[in-house]
Amino acid sequence: MINITDQNELFNLIGAKLDEKVECLAIGGSAMMFYGAKTETKDVDLVFLDKKSFNLAKKALYDIGFNEKKNIKPIFAHYDIAKDKPVMMEGRDTRFDLFLNEVIGFKISSSIVDRVKEVHEFGNLIIKTISPEDIISLKCATEREKDRNDAASLIEKFNIDWEVIIKESILQTEIGGDVFPVFLFDFLSELKEEFKAEIPNDIIKKIRKIGEKMMIEKLKSGKTVKVKRL
Repeated sequence: MINITDQNELFNLIGAKLDEKVECLAIGGSAMMFYGAKTETKDVDLVFLDKKSFNLAKKALYDIGFNEKKNIKPIFAHYDIAKDKPVMMEGRDTRFDLFLNEVIGFKISSSIVDRVKEVHEFGNLIIKTISPEDIISLKCATEREKDRNDAASLIEKFNIDWEVIIKESILQTEIGGDVFPVFLFDFLSELKEEFKAEIPNDIIKKIRKIGEKMMIEKLKSGKTVKVKRL
């Protein structure tokens, strides 16, 4: 586990190893620490929007003592459908999860980039922090063990704009193919029931209605509908 100071020190080391500017998006626990919504994290999740930046960051991590972990499929739901597979780099106290253009089937849309809230520079490494709403959406996509706790913490700390999350789930269905509102409905329902997260009932009902409608439309068009996570 590392705290924000440890994380920033690692970012500075990476930035010092880079010979040119590299931009990426901070998601998950890393982004939450920038917002003060989490004191420490086990892994640092970064998304790159081009292969060159992805490879440069991976090399920089090798240069500062990290090594690539193999057989990471069991860690991520949706691993099999990801076009660009993530890379996991392990260090002594933490690990970096590197993603390219998508996070296990969840595409990084232009709207997510437009909603970036903060930009942090560490030498040649430029970190852009996605919005709390998009962190929650991505928590739904990755669905790792700790993601529900993190999402519940974000809901408690921030005044979440649920319409942003709903619209992004619709967009993800349009650009990715899966009926994301169904995934979102399951995820938020569990947060509300098991974690007592304050999610308005009308939001839950709206997401369910949208998901059902999109499933029917896809079935009528003859397309395969996936509503259960791998």
